[in-house]
Amino acid sequence: MTSTEGPGALLDLIEHYYDAVPRREARAEDHGPLTLFVREGEGWPFYARPASGWSGPVRADDVARVRDRQRELGIPESFEWVAETTPALRAAIEGAGLAVHEHPLMVLGTDAATVAPEGAPGYPAVRVLGADDPALPSALVVPHLAFAEPGTRVARRARRTWRRRSWPAPMTARWNAAPHGFGRD
Repeated sequence: MTSTEGPGALLDLIEHYYDAVPRREARAEDHGPLTLFVREGEGWPFYARPASGWSGPVRADDVARVRDRQRELGIPESFEWVAETTPALRAAIEGAGLAVHEHPLMVLGTDAATVAPEGAPGYPAVRVLGADDPALPSALVVPHLAFAEPGTRVARRARRTWRRRSWPAPMTARWNAAPHGFGRD
């Protein structure tokens, strides 16, 4: 069941996004209450997460089976989920011998003020980009390059795509009126 308004609707939308995005470049393996995303080709390895639509329990032995599969594939034993939507997963993860590292879920609403706070000179401008915003391709190339290859190297495939499409140098923020990001090498 999904919510249609309020925080529940936003969490449903985030869960849908977290399940949908890896499917573009990964094979989804069904492991009962968990889905393991296995990258097809080069790039940053994905993770396991709660199966979309699963409403039953997740147990430590479910997590252990996915960890076995991750080791078999030679990929990191990594699980990602939203604690507010799957709170019981933490106990299963810890019960299977993994440590949990919490990270805050931060969301900038479309109605949020995007001006710099008073007294913060040089604060970077932040704004929500719509689907028709001409800055969208440049903004999207940054995470694609950042996560396309493990380590700190820029992915060869992403770099070729960036040049082939003749995208301008991606800039995601302006600091003291000067663009910050990275340029072509």
